[in-house]
Amino acid sequence: MHVKPAVRNVGAACDRPSLGQDGGVTAEAWTQQLEAWHDFYVILGAAAAQLTGLMFVVVSLRTPPTVRRSPGSVRAFLTPTVVFFATIVLVSATMTMPPLPRPVLGGLLVCGGVCALTYMAITRVHRRWRESRLDRSDWFWYAGLPFSSYVLLVGAGVGVLERLEVSLHVVGATMLLLLINGIRNAWDLVIWLTRGPAELTEPTASS
Repeated sequence: MHVKPAVRNVGAACDRPSLGQDGGVTAEAWTQQLEAWHDFYVILGAAAAQLTGLMFVVVSLRTPPTVRRSPGSVRAFLTPTVVFFATIVLVSATMTMPPLPRPVLGGLLVCGGVCALTYMAITRVHRRWRESRLDRSDWFWYAGLPFSSYVLLVGAGVGVLERLEVSLHVVGATMLLLLINGIRNAWDLVIWLTRGPAELTEPTASS
């Protein structure tokens, strides 16, 4: 009469992630959590890598007139879009390599997010947007959403260091935001780059 409840309790205990003395997830459970995201990052990284290659192809067709007429726009709008895709590729590679210890992965995510935010500040995309008098939607896609995404990446890295279970989901959501952002901006820039030389002034909203 008392055997079945005991068996059920043992099964339930096996289903729960193992906890250390401090209440944190053990190394084995941490490895299982990372492996659960493996296929997600394989697909995401492959998509970002292919889109990066397509951007190189498009830019190579229009590079001379574009660089001569608006080098500031290239630095503020075109290069950051490639950086979005590169960020996804690097994070995906990090998440699919043999599982890293939690402190190492968290530290890499924080450093990566801080470096990306610093890069955005150097490109001065907000200043370029204001000087070019572009639409507010362009500010959202070229400055607001990327900045928010990299802040989320830093927060996710801190969450990993603090052993928060939701942190891996935040990393995944951040990569999806960057992918959507990059696809939209890439399409906007492709339309801009394929215009005639006389029309190559500043990128405008494609919609």
